[in-house]
Amino acid sequence: MKSLHELHQSGTFVLVNVHDAGSAALAAAAGAEAIGTTSGGHAYTIGRPDAAGAITRDEAVARVAEICATVDIPVSADAENGWGHSPEEVATTIEHLHEAGAAGASIEDWSGDAEVGFYEHELAVERITAAVETARRLDPEFVICARADRIIHEGLDAFDDSLTRLQAFAEAGAGCVYAPGVRDKALIKRLVDEAGGPLNGLIGFGGDLTIDDMREIGVRRVSLGSSLYQATMAVFDRLVRQVLTTGSLDVDTPPLNWKTVESLFPERPTS
Repeated sequence: MKSLHELHQSGTFVLVNVHDAGSAALAAAAGAEAIGTTSGGHAYTIGRPDAAGAITRDEAVARVAEICATVDIPVSADAENGWGHSPEEVATTIEHLHEAGAAGASIEDWSGDAEVGFYEHELAVERITAAVETARRLDPEFVICARADRIIHEGLDAFDDSLTRLQAFAEAGAGCVYAPGVRDKALIKRLVDEAGGPLNGLIGFGGDLTIDDMREIGVRRVSLGSSLYQATMAVFDRLVRQVLTTGSLDVDTPPLNWKTVESLFPERPTS
């Protein structure tokens, strides 16, 4: 099994985003090389919107710990803005996630606070630097994925600024860089060529790009965001409506047997 750091060094791999320990176990059994959490998927499972700060750091760390205790492949945590504006708070978050068993974490430059907005360039870099330095102290192979999020909020007019930020994050030591919201193949290729570090690309529903496209472009890591959770709940919604309106629970795909599911979980000591 390759470490998360090793997976970022060559080739293209899929970071399968999961929402809980059960979905993580299924992804690992299906052959996933690495798992990522999703703030959206996590928030929805506890009845909250996908908004920065909707999940507390303690809740996110606890979910990561549950997943890491269930699978033996690398887990990267969606750490949002690090649950704090200062570099020191980001460093504390990395410490907690490492203790929970994570092999990496993503940190955004969006504060989650409309009054604060995006962190100024210098502070954004200082936050990534703090994350990287903390990770190196704890585990040199812990991967910090540094995100520049302006494009998903403001559109492609923010592309140049986002690229500049990714370059600064890579120079600060980030093991992966990511500008969500870029769907154009040529622009993704430009990020691959100019960002200065391994690039994370996103594949979701409604897009034209495939894993093979990302591999051809040179994207190192492909994540799925909350797409798998959304697809899972779409099936749930359809079946609930079906049984309530027709009284039938017929399905096209046979459901997983409970014994099959439980066989994926590690044995736990009994008290």
